Amino acid sequence: MNILFIQSNPLENSHFELLLSNLGYSIVGKVGSCDEGLDLIEVSHVDLIIATIFEDATAQDKECLGSLGAFQIPIILIINEDVPQIYEKVANFSHVFYLVKPFHTNTLESAIRILSQQIRQEPQFIRGTSRGEIIAIKDILYIEVERTYTFIQTKTKRYAFKKSLTLLKQHLPLGRFLQIHRSFLVQKKFVKKIDFEKSQVELEEGHFLPISRRAKHELQSKNLNTII
Repeated sequence: MNILFIQSNPLENSHFELLLSNLGYSIVGKVGSCDEGLDLIEVSHVDLIIATIFEDATAQDKECLGSLGAFQIPIILIINEDVPQIYEKVANFSHVFYLVKPFHTNTLESAIRILSQQIRQEPQFIRGTSRGEIIAIKDILYIEVERTYTFIQTKTKRYAFKKSLTLLKQHLPLGRFLQIHRSFLVQKKFVKKIDFEKSQVELEEGHFLPISRRAKHELQSKNLNTII
């Protein structure tokens, strides 16, 4: 499970890393603000977010929290004391677990288990064009648009669709894919490297795809040259 940890206090960073380690989890991304978390989510595969930075929530924090919720990634929101305005903000999100300190380690572990069920309930397959043909979303390397066709490339096969990329994207879990070009959508977990000098993305299985100037600029503005 890829856990993103949002925490502005370095002392609490160490505490939660140890706590999660004892529970058998690891933090694959650490950022100090909600905005940085949004930047990382846009280009990284994140299964669960643990955020503990909203104790003195500003209007900007609350707006950012709403943006996090829109990604439909399970969130454990840890807060020092109950803040009704924040609770009201997240109450409509079924994938947000609101946790007020102090709490027992077992409470955190239970929250992770409950939210991990939602991770497994994401769409898992896309129906192919042939009868009985099923494509596992986890196996999709990238999706390519070429003229009037859209192609799905897995590690073992290439599938052709007479559907637009926009329609296909409606069947994909939000947050697991990255648009690197108007003609290419890649699954983040298969990205090995982003080469800004060559304007290309290297995927597993030896695939190299072009990255558009717009996508390149957006990634460079976030100071990211690799994807987790």
